[in-house]
Amino acid sequence: MGKARVVLAMGRRLWLIVASCTQLVLLAGCQVGAASGSPGTPNQCTPQGVRQVVERFIDAFNRGDIAQLDRLVSQQQFVWYATDAPGQRLNAEAYDRENLMAYFAARHRQHEHLVLNSLDVTFTNANRGGLWAHLTRSADDGLPPTRYSSKGEVQCSTMPSGLTVWAMGRSPWSPIELLPEVAALVLIAAGIGGIVLWRRRSAGRLASAARAKTNITR
Repeated sequence: MGKARVVLAMGRRLWLIVASCTQLVLLAGCQVGAASGSPGTPNQCTPQGVRQVVERFIDAFNRGDIAQLDRLVSQQQFVWYATDAPGQRLNAEAYDRENLMAYFAARHRQHEHLVLNSLDVTFTNANRGGLWAHLTRSADDGLPPTRYSSKGEVQCSTMPSGLTVWAMGRSPWSPIELLPEVAALVLIAAGIGGIVLWRRRSAGRLASAARAKTNITR
């Protein structure tokens, strides 16, 4: 029961982050539309372009390359960078870009590390692209390698393209995760069952052969 409560709490926390992020994204979308006539180089977002921005961001994050991170996080259209503890960043702090680079530097000192396990690009248009990522997050200040999910957006309306939204939280536990272990147990059980059946049949054949030999000698 204790583990179930923890899992439910983690799930609620992630969806709270994502829900808050979605509201801010809608607001930012209106702002981007209003500023579409501002100077900039139009650049149609593509799934490949979104993926490249995310991969470069994670690489720079892990290396602690603050200059590169400053280029990869949009300055004009930034909305939200949110995560749970350690290094919790929620509410007003989450959409304060002014202290974001200092935050990244502090997290690098804690050796926070992100591994991108999978990335789904959910939409693209002339201005932006949406994504849903599955990550492994770890840090020295109390976070062993842990599964995370992240909702994000990339802007492509001005160059260079950059992240405008990144909201991540612990992934809720799912019974699907046990499928590989269950499959392995089924295979082991089938193998053991096959060996037991083979031994029984072998024992039966030996017993039959012994009885037949006894009958012949009589």
